[in-house]
Amino acid sequence: MTLRLSQLGLLLFVSALVAILTRRLHMPYTMGLVLAGMGLYFLHVQIQLQLSRDLIFSVFLPPLVFEAALCISWREFQEDLPVVALLATVGVVLAAAVTAGGMHYALD
Repeated sequence: MTLRLSQLGLLLFVSALVAILTRRLHMPYTMGLVLAGMGLYFLHVQIQLQLSRDLIFSVFLPPLVFEAALCISWREFQEDLPVVALLATVGVVLAAAVTAGGMHYALD
């Protein structure tokens, strides 16, 4: 991955600005990051960053999940817990079974 120090500094600066603005505007940080990314694209900012599966899952996703976990209120979490638990258990088992069955019949 060839990422220059100035490019990394620019990304950190933009993410800090997004954090400040989203807090003041009372909007989710992830939505601010998406809008900032779109803004950088339309301003033709060139960042030499090769996106890979490992980079997304090990660098970008954990801070976003952590931030979302910090910002959720306990009351909202308690209200959504039955659905989340159902999807995390039965939903995953059902999806795995459907995928396994489909692959068994597709590949004979």
